[in-house]
Amino acid sequence: MCINLIYTKLRRTQTATVIENEDGSHTILVNLNKPFDAQRVSVLHELGHIKHDDFHSKEHINLIERIAHDRELDEDIDEEFFYHVVNSKDV
Repeated sequence: MCINLIYTKLRRTQTATVIENEDGSHTILVNLNKPFDAQRVSVLHELGHIKHDDFHSKEHINLIERIAHDRELDEDIDEEFFYHVVNSKDV
C-alpha cells in the first residue's frame, strides 16, 4: 500500500483529508497550519478510512464519518505501507 502525505494549506476547518488515487494508492493532505497533535490524530483518522475501505461504502458520508469518529484511533496499523512526505513549503 502506498500512502502519500502532503503537508499543505487547507481550509481552517480542515486538519486532514484523504483521496483515493487512480492507481490504488492514497494521498492524505495535512493542514500544515494545525498543531502537530491535531495533525497526528487526523492522519490516524484518515488511515482508518483507508484501512476500513470507506471509499467503497454505500452508506451516506455523514454515517461513514460518525462511524469513523467512533472508532478507536489505531496507532498500530497492522498492514505494512510505504509513504513519503512532501512539504508544500519546499516545493
